[in-house]
Amino acid sequence: MTLIGYLHYRSDPRKVKRAYAYASVAKAEGIDFVYFTPGRVHLHEKNISGWVYQNGNWSETTVRFPDVIHNEATRSEKMWSVIAELRRCIPFTSHPIGDKMSVYERLYKAGAFRQYLIPTRELENVKDDLSSFIDKHDKVVLKPLWGAQGHGIIVIERLGVNRFQIVENNDETTNCTFDDMLELVQEKYLQEPVLVQKYITCMTRSGQPYDFRIHVQKDGTGRWVITSVYYRIACFGNITSNLSSGGYTGHLGTFLRNEFEEEAYNMQCYLEQFGLQLAAHLDEVYDECFDELGIDVGIDSMRKAWIYEVNWKPGPPPSLYLELDVVRNSIQYAAFLAEQHTKHRQTSDLQIAQTIAQR
Repeated sequence: MTLIGYLHYRSDPRKVKRAYAYASVAKAEGIDFVYFTPGRVHLHEKNISGWVYQNGNWSETTVRFPDVIHNEATRSEKMWSVIAELRRCIPFTSHPIGDKMSVYERLYKAGAFRQYLIPTRELENVKDDLSSFIDKHDKVVLKPLWGAQGHGIIVIERLGVNRFQIVENNDETTNCTFDDMLELVQEKYLQEPVLVQKYITCMTRSGQPYDFRIHVQKDGTGRWVITSVYYRIACFGNITSNLSSGGYTGHLGTFLRNEFEEEAYNMQCYLEQFGLQLAAHLDEVYDECFDELGIDVGIDSMRKAWIYEVNWKPGPPPSLYLELDVVRNSIQYAAFLAEQHTKHRQTSDLQIAQTIAQR
């Protein structure tokens, strides 16, 4: 029977809400499931000391290496050597996509989605780079290279000759000169790598910033499917629409009808196809395939999509039944990946045996 390993940085599965969901869905699918951390891996013995869910409780046990691993140990930097060794012999369902700039550069180089990329650059020389970028675009967004959940984002707009406006969340607005702006930016980000990006106007009819999260996953056949598409609206006074930063969402159909009227259905189809095609394209431009992506998209006044960000570990959609769909897709794709790996290994072994026999 297929054994799926759930690799996490927390030592106790009882403190990880999704662990129970994964264990339950795996059991329903007739698949064995074990929860473990990098520190409980025994490389020489090829086994792990982990946790299994049985009879309503988590219990510790030692099992063989899993056939496939779902990786959530993203914070376990001290254990990367263990994870690297596991990757050499066991397929992983997910792989890091890199920082915001590396995703941008890969997509720009590949070309197919270049028209949907927002002009972006990393601030290496803050004074010169920021000055030239604002001269070109007038209104820009600054965000940390490794930022998440909308934290650390500010908007800068040119008001006139040597007059600028800086807007942060909660409607914190500062009017200043270029030198004052430069000082504020340097104090805010210190030595943290930061990106500057052209500001894309994506507003509701009432003037609130919003975006769409397109959540895509691989299913049990290895194909990309839409898990969810939902909108996120910033609260009044905020510049980011992330739910963790105070943004909110609701029924997609109602929102699309309010904002796009008779084009609502076409817009939903457009967003879904955009997400599926971009996910498939990212599989091509990276050396490794992904299992799940959260694609953040804005729509400007000309109804054109712009790629805000791509996340390789998106949070669950804001719906309990969709969270279960996420887990089911993850388990079924993991089982598919394990089966493909076994077939590939058997084919390789057969080819080696035939080569030896021919000698």
